[in-house]
Amino acid sequence: MLSPALIEPPPPPAWADPSVFLTGLGWVLLRTFATFVLVFVIGLVSIKVVDLITPGIRELSLVRSSPLAVGVFAAGFFIYLAMGFIASMTSPLPIGVETGVATLGISPAVLLAYKLVKLLAAVLLSYLFAAIYYRVLARLEPFGLDLDDVDKDPLGVGVYLLGYMIFLGAVVYVALTLPTV
Repeated sequence: MLSPALIEPPPPPAWADPSVFLTGLGWVLLRTFATFVLVFVIGLVSIKVVDLITPGIRELSLVRSSPLAVGVFAAGFFIYLAMGFIASMTSPLPIGVETGVATLGISPAVLLAYKLVKLLAAVLLSYLFAAIYYRVLARLEPFGLDLDDVDKDPLGVGVYLLGYMIFLGAVVYVALTLPTV
């Protein structure tokens, strides 16, 4: 018969160790900062790309001419960055036992590369969708709406860019949280 004195309690989980917790937190914060910088650059490049693929709308020059339009655009950019930040914080790390990567024998660098490829592919796809959206609304003018009409008012352009940045944020969010393995 077993004596209660002979039974050893199970060891505490690894995450209960403060050094393991702080190391994991450090990796999350480092990855989130790196992702934020990457997403920020993607956002800046994307605005230039949208400016190029929508020749009937002078996004950058018109937005600059109105403080309210700049504010609306800045709000859109903040929403976009927030979506990237949330996705980066909630996406599982491609390292460690919790994600199962250690048991699969896959290099974290490979998983990171896959994640970057997914992000790049999603952003390029968003450019294609934006170009199609523009062509349909500015050229075919369904419902009698011409997207180029937003060019008549800086605030209209600012709201248009707000919508694009929310769209791009959703694309980035999905790309960052889509499982790799």
